[in-house]
Amino acid sequence: MAPLMRASPSSTMKTSAQSGGPNIVERLLVEPLRGLLTWRPGADGRLFLIVVVAGYLAAIAAGRLVWGVDIWPFLGVPSGPSLFFDARNLTAAWECQRLGYDPLYESPCDPWGRPLMYLRPWLLFGPLGLDQSHTFVIAVVLITALFVSFCLLVPRVPLGTGIVLAIAACSPAVMLGVERGNMDLFLFSVLAASILLWRAFPSVARVLSPVIVLLAATTELYPVFALPAFVATRSQIAARAAAACAAAFVVYIAYSFRDVAHATRIATQGEGFSYGVRILPAHLYHLVGADRWAGPGAVKQLLAVVPVGFLAVVIVTRVRRRLVASNHDQVVDSASFVAFYAGALIYLGTFAIANNFDYRLVFLLLTFPQLLQWASEPAHRLSSLAVVTLAAIVLLLWVGSLWRWLNLWDELASWALAGLFVALIAATMPSLESLQMAIGGGRVLQAGRRRS
Repeated sequence: MAPLMRASPSSTMKTSAQSGGPNIVERLLVEPLRGLLTWRPGADGRLFLIVVVAGYLAAIAAGRLVWGVDIWPFLGVPSGPSLFFDARNLTAAWECQRLGYDPLYESPCDPWGRPLMYLRPWLLFGPLGLDQSHTFVIAVVLITALFVSFCLLVPRVPLGTGIVLAIAACSPAVMLGVERGNMDLFLFSVLAASILLWRAFPSVARVLSPVIVLLAATTELYPVFALPAFVATRSQIAARAAAACAAAFVVYIAYSFRDVAHATRIATQGEGFSYGVRILPAHLYHLVGADRWAGPGAVKQLLAVVPVGFLAVVIVTRVRRRLVASNHDQVVDSASFVAFYAGALIYLGTFAIANNFDYRLVFLLLTFPQLLQWASEPAHRLSSLAVVTLAAIVLLLWVGSLWRWLNLWDELASWALAGLFVALIAATMPSLESLQMAIGGGRVLQAGRRRS
């Protein structure tokens, strides 16, 4: 991705003239935010990102070690029963595994008696001898890998963009995962590695990157939503590798069905500090109906998904008519494009199937490089939509910490972002014929490679 450059006044005026003049959204949101993103192009915004994240974590550490104060709640991050609460669940499971327990079902080594919250592949690290005394070190490694991989994904950007990135990286949603030492941090780094591999060695990555995503999906199921990102590249090799990985994932689910069903059953789900399609309809139901849902959980999920499906169809229909370029079947296989699809699809998939704690929003960081590229080009057909999406992401990363004061109406932000992602995917996804050629064989469209 090329560095973000400030749009010239003439190009902005030309774009506005072609569209009949800027509307209120353009004037009040798009233009000011684009101005911020392109502010001080001579400075490297990544340095600002690194300094702010390091300062944030240093302040948290100093508060605990020097003054004995937990600063995180003042920053919108609820503290767990212990620091790195989720990482300790895994290290305790490794201890119990060596004692002969099956930690997925019984893990008395956990101080809170929790069985392992993750799937069985995590137990492959048990023979390394790691235990609860290594919890802090493991969490620090996870946190470091998260922010290093994020910085590597982002190219040189202006200082203004660095400010936006720092606001996102230090958001309550991302820092909730840091405070918990949640394994989503590790999975983010794994998916980021698959994207970086695509950037550095695209020929090899067409096979290896989908395989890396498959391995991530065996530890927690939701990374499988990222596999269609490789199909969207129109690369026949990548599309077929992704299809093969999807088939292997189905076999894995069938083989591990008992473990998967158990992990799904015991998974903690809530409404606070969470996002998901069910939360807002359930809240409305409780406001006008009974205190508790009396029907089957599947029906509850279906009632929430149906309106989402209807809205998605409406959005796709309108977008495909208005925003799809005449050459949209050209090959688009940049690393930033793959990362955008991976992050957006993981969000949409997790939003649709379950309630997820906000730390899973960390995967939204994958979408930033491509959104920033679109946003930096005022003449691009998706520029304004990308700017609005960036604003929606930052809002969602922060607004979840206000759920008590907003009485769960913060979920409107999650619905809005889902709609924006559907619109962007609809505007960039290949045609059905192109997908058939990529997966099923035949001559792949080679109308020319371009930046998305």
